[in-house]
Amino acid sequence: MRIVRIPRSRSNSIDVELEHANMVIDPRYIDMFGWGRKFRCSVNGRILTIARIDDDTGWDRVVYLHAYLPTETIPDFTSTVYTYWGLEDEFVPQDATKVIFHPSVTTIRGSAFDRCRSLVRVTIPDTVTSIEGYAFAKCFSLRFIRLSTNLEFIGEAAFKLCTSLEAVFLPPTITSIGDYVFQECTSLRFCILPVPIDHVGFDVFDYCDRLSRTVRNYLSRVCYSTSITSQVIQECIHTHGIERATEVNDEQMTALHILCSNPHVTADCIRTYLQLAPEAAEQEDSDGMTPFQYLCRNDVTVLDDRTFSSVMAFWYGCMPPLIETGTKRKRE
Repeated sequence: MRIVRIPRSRSNSIDVELEHANMVIDPRYIDMFGWGRKFRCSVNGRILTIARIDDDTGWDRVVYLHAYLPTETIPDFTSTVYTYWGLEDEFVPQDATKVIFHPSVTTIRGSAFDRCRSLVRVTIPDTVTSIEGYAFAKCFSLRFIRLSTNLEFIGEAAFKLCTSLEAVFLPPTITSIGDYVFQECTSLRFCILPVPIDHVGFDVFDYCDRLSRTVRNYLSRVCYSTSITSQVIQECIHTHGIERATEVNDEQMTALHILCSNPHVTADCIRTYLQLAPEAAEQEDSDGMTPFQYLCRNDVTVLDDRTFSSVMAFWYGCMPPLIETGTKRKRE
């Protein structure tokens, strides 16, 4: 796959020479910024002709297209599933609903996912060490993201105006966070900066009004960790007391809410927490959400089968059995 640069034009049609003959053009990149403009492209040998077919004249921005060799696997251009290659000037179609990262990707380029309004979940592989500026800006529907555990750098405004994003789990490998990275992420409820960190930019959490003091007790920070283990949870609860496991913050969230949002959590982690502090399972946050509802909604990797019935069976299978105490029943 190659990136083809289409220069600005005052006329309605121009020819561009391709690197190889008879390449197949992905037409989705024509309207990358949602201009509402209509184009047609055709290939004859090594010449790509791009023509404007609506009522306007020319175009005032450079356009980038994907081109494929006839011998390559040609994706379905009508599909909303997109494979990201991490190429310079590669922009993901705005109607993409799911993204698969090619194994070679180590950097997510600037503005690569800008304005991908249909993305709800993104899982970034551990090969990625850098996210450049504005990479996910204005992904208004993005609610859940799993960052690479080897991530070192997040560029300026990388997640600006991701207004549905509720939680970001930063790995301890982060050394630099640029200006305005999470600015106007108005739904963001918890995010902890690693310590130490070499550089933190200006107004990283500007207008993140729900973020204030959300993660404060030690157990919450343990459940936030990208390297969380059941043994650590067990030791923490035994050391600091069961009351920490049921303590709530300003938004009525327990550490279990955070654990059930953590994309790195294991089944053993949740099982250990519920065995030691089952009362936390019933706590509703300020939005009326229980930890179980967080687990159902977020794309955590606890189970391969993510159907509601399977998640519910797992959840209640983790709870200690009920015992009779006079006229009441309670957990062991």
